[in-house]
Amino acid sequence: MTFHPASLPESLPARGTAIVTGAFSGIGAAYARRLAADGHGLVLVARRAERLRALAAELAGQHDVRVETVVADLGDAGDLDRVARRTAEDDVELLVNKAGINGYGPFAETDAALLEKVIAVNVVALTRLARGG
Repeated sequence: MTFHPASLPESLPARGTAIVTGAFSGIGAAYARRLAADGHGLVLVARRAERLRALAAELAGQHDVRVETVVADLGDAGDLDRVARRTAEDDVELLVNKAGINGYGPFAETDAALLEKVIAVNVVALTRLARGG
């Protein structure tokens, strides 16, 4: 889903697009709000569609910036590919990678599948997105 504002306010210069992963709440949402206030177009990435859409509508309405949403689980190879392709586009100026997960327990007792997911999100996704594709 994409929100298209009429125009940027005259007091803010046009800026490149910022991609924010883990954007639906907490630190990710705080970065998204600050970037929108500074006039950046945004691509918000998170797993929770409704919260993502609500934040996108809020930011587009309050700051008159273009906001795209990408519902994605960065631990899923197909979802990561979609987001990585978006990070490689020419308009992207900044990546804020807030997405991440934890193993939640002693390492030796943590399920191997969960550890693979932790590595997929915290290492593989971070590396691919920072590389820009």
